Amino acid sequence: MRILISNDDGIYSRNLHLLYAALRRAGHDVRAVAPVEQHSGAGCCLTVHGPILTKRVRLPLDGGDSFEGVAVSGTPADCVILALRGLMPEFQPELVITGINFGPNAGQDVFFSGTVGAAIQAAMYGLPTLAASHCSHDGATPAHADFVERVASALDWERLPRHRVYNLNLPDCPVESMRGLKVCRHSTDWACLDSYERRFSPRGREYYWMIDPFQHFQLEDEGTDKSWLHKGWATLSPLNIDLNDEETSKKLNENSLWERVRP
Repeated sequence: MRILISNDDGIYSRNLHLLYAALRRAGHDVRAVAPVEQHSGAGCCLTVHGPILTKRVRLPLDGGDSFEGVAVSGTPADCVILALRGLMPEFQPELVITGINFGPNAGQDVFFSGTVGAAIQAAMYGLPTLAASHCSHDGATPAHADFVERVASALDWERLPRHRVYNLNLPDCPVESMRGLKVCRHSTDWACLDSYERRFSPRGREYYWMIDPFQHFQLEDEGTDKSWLHKGWATLSPLNIDLNDEETSKKLNENSLWERVRP
């Protein structure tokens, strides 16, 4: 397959290089476009008030192979849109994979993850899209990257619905210790990210620093991605980017809202 890869950890991320190498070993035609800097938490943010700079990158990899990609000064979402809309006119991807992210993107993470945000852009264009994350912040291994490739190759993209992000998370354990793969919903246990520490700069200026931004991942939500990941399962959660709530719209129409607010 022709595969475009991106991430939010940046073009120099070892996890991105592992994914690139795994896809190449499997015979895929791979292009990489990723941010030049770390953009975790960027979600679907776009660069709209300034230029987006690009730079070709070539790096040696273990085993004598090399990584080639384009570093982009913008966000993960910028990277995917730019790749699809002009950066590589000769390359038409059949699949977009974002990641492999350092740390999980489970539960509410999908709303602010740059990895998922980049994948959403590809899904909006109707392209098959897989977002991949590994629960360890120490980094994945070549075996984890090979597993992501196998999932990407095993999915029947021609038959699966488009305008979806297929969100894959790998547990924090060796691949051979994983208990299996669960297709499940993502957690909607909305833990608040409210742990900020008040600090002062050397000049006395007050500022705040988020502490333990991944505390919400530790919460259990039975039957969801977070719960299965805690138990050693890989998870695949199809995410529909259509945010319309038809049921609530129907209720609002039934209540004759206009009659109660008209001037």
